[in-house]
Amino acid sequence: MNNRYNRVAGSLVGGAVGDALGYQIEFVHNIKEKQVTRFHNKGIISDDTQMTLFTANGLLCRQTRFYMRGIAMEPVHAIYFAYLDWLETQTGIKKEKLFTSWIKYIPELNQMRAPGNTCLTALKSGKEGTMEEPINDSKGCGSVMRIAPIGLYHYCKSSKEAALVAAQASAITHGHQLAMIPSYVMASMLYCIVMDNMNLIDALNKAIEDLKEFDKFTKENIDIFLSLVNKAISLSKENKSDIESIKELGEGWVAEEAFAIALYSCLKYSSSFEDTVVCAVNHDGDSDSTGSIAGNIIGALLGINSIPSYYLDDLELKDTILEIAHDLSIEVPVDEYNADDKEWLNKYSVGKKI
Repeated sequence: MNNRYNRVAGSLVGGAVGDALGYQIEFVHNIKEKQVTRFHNKGIISDDTQMTLFTANGLLCRQTRFYMRGIAMEPVHAIYFAYLDWLETQTGIKKEKLFTSWIKYIPELNQMRAPGNTCLTALKSGKEGTMEEPINDSKGCGSVMRIAPIGLYHYCKSSKEAALVAAQASAITHGHQLAMIPSYVMASMLYCIVMDNMNLIDALNKAIEDLKEFDKFTKENIDIFLSLVNKAISLSKENKSDIESIKELGEGWVAEEAFAIALYSCLKYSSSFEDTVVCAVNHDGDSDSTGSIAGNIIGALLGINSIPSYYLDDLELKDTILEIAHDLSIEVPVDEYNADDKEWLNKYSVGKKI
């Protein structure tokens, strides 16, 4: 198993495990510490993992087109078209787009798993939100729980490039800068972990450095985010219960809180995948999103082999997630001179001129 695949698979599967653990108690109150540590029966994923997989599908379609023709749409537009496929799986609403995601036809991805209203409303609007022209003022965590593939995929040439695409992808549906900033930092971190083999602290520091050099966000919003990040770092070093610490960070319904809770969990339990995701989901808040983000980060850091078999064996769509992870971790196997990989082209070809 090569190192890139180990980390990419660890991140995607890890995010799905955290999502499935948290989905069991997303709307339950008065959660106790370590109340949920295993799947009740099967690890059923939510909209978090659904949208993460569509993010990956969009990136792979875009990059395949680039390898075949030498020109392609910007990555964020490909992600947008993939999200329109996700919208169709949730609502039946069909929008015009330049390709069809192969995962759209998977039955488990055609089920409503508490999809976020902001994502649905934004995508129904027919308008692709951008950083320059926000579609709303939402900073919900639906902006960040889906962007992991952007930081994992090697088409980006730097952590800053991955971070920019992630912020742009968040802006498709969420217009507040505090929805985009956590996505920016998370993608930068994942890139540093997967591509540059950085440890968690170094990756976080590099991501913050990238953020401070980026001129599209206001100082006020950056300061709000960094204040919460610093609180998460401090709490991870204190001798408090996880329930108590997480309560100080929020409930995770908004993006900066969801990221902070996930970061706290990863920092406190950085050598254990299970302890990290168990910490991240056991609180009175958006447990599936905090679990998903934490799983993406710690899974990338520790790799697929760190995930216990009792999570892997019972995880819904495990084989599909691993297939996507494989495809994200290799070079696109086709180009204009070699189009022999029919299986790949059946999954990721873009038929129309773009």
